[in-house]
Amino acid sequence: MPKIEKLREDLAHARERAAEWNARAREIERKISEQENLEILQLVHSVAASPEELRGLLNQITAAKKPPIKQEESEHEK
Repeated sequence: MPKIEKLREDLAHARERAAEWNARAREIERKISEQENLEILQLVHSVAASPEELRGLLNQITAAKKPPIKQEESEHEK
């Protein structure tokens, strides 16, 4: 078999294996996300608070993560 044909076969085989590994990686990422979501749900259910209280707490956390608006930026936007 000519060398170029062998290389083409090797390339095709490598692409097949890469596709298999990419599919495996996506499946593992899906399982990680599923487990993270399960942990979040378990934590939420363990908190003795109403849905409104939880929503308020999440809103406070979200607001705390946002960088403050600089005074110069807000004046510039006017």
